[in-house]
Amino acid sequence: MKIISFEKLYNTEFYISQPIAQYQYWASRGNYYSALGKPKISHTLLWFKNCSGTITSKDGMVLKIAQNQMTYMAKGLEYTVEFHDTKHDREDTVVVHFQMTDLSGEEIAPTLTPTICIKEVDAALAANLDLLADEFQKNLVCIPEVTSIIYQMLATICQKQKSRTTRKKFSCIRKGIDLLEFDSDLSISEIAKECGVSECYFRRLFQEYSGESPIHFRQKHRIEKAKQLLLSDQHFTIGEIAEKLGFSDIYHFSKTFKKFCGRSPNQFVQSELNKMN
Repeated sequence: MKIISFEKLYNTEFYISQPIAQYQYWASRGNYYSALGKPKISHTLLWFKNCSGTITSKDGMVLKIAQNQMTYMAKGLEYTVEFHDTKHDREDTVVVHFQMTDLSGEEIAPTLTPTICIKEVDAALAANLDLLADEFQKNLVCIPEVTSIIYQMLATICQKQKSRTTRKKFSCIRKGIDLLEFDSDLSISEIAKECGVSECYFRRLFQEYSGESPIHFRQKHRIEKAKQLLLSDQHFTIGEIAEKLGFSDIYHFSKTFKKFCGRSPNQFVQSELNKMN
């Protein structure tokens, strides 16, 4: 299984399939669950709606979970859960199961350790979790709707994790990260100056943050925007797209596009049109 952290998952395309969600009532089940000797067959998000708990992994790691927190457990993990403060007259947890793969079909996971992925579930997320569990009580489930909610929940987790990591480790270049993510036209040296650090230090820290050089990061995301513009209903010309995305000329844009996509802009459009026929 390929590991893609929540921070990296933030800007990664992936597929969710085979979703299922349900309310759980642990007071009547002994307040205990064990997956020891029977590895999980799906990824799990577990919302401790009206109880707290203790997760113990197969290797002995102990995780204490407070009420209203959400945990993530990857497919294949073995662990036990003890549930505390449960009641017979209410649902204790909401569990969401799903499969997750990258675009090639390879299974992925953000971490192979049980983890608290949301420290406090807000009202909007709580409503979505209840909606998921309610939907699966029906005879006919709207799969597109429930899948979209799971994507939304994972997006929220990725955003929170990315923001937390950036605040702690990369706070000194936070402004530069924002400038590049919002595709500023400033040069890398100008962005470094905005952060109050040297260009060399900015480049090194940004590489650690994103796994890419600032230039590669900017070009890659501009090419992703170019692909969207090429396929839009507004029928932009190559020159218009090159100018809109800050390339010096059509030649520079086409050369960069081919570097990232392996084909020219026109070949890309034709290939996408062929897929539709």
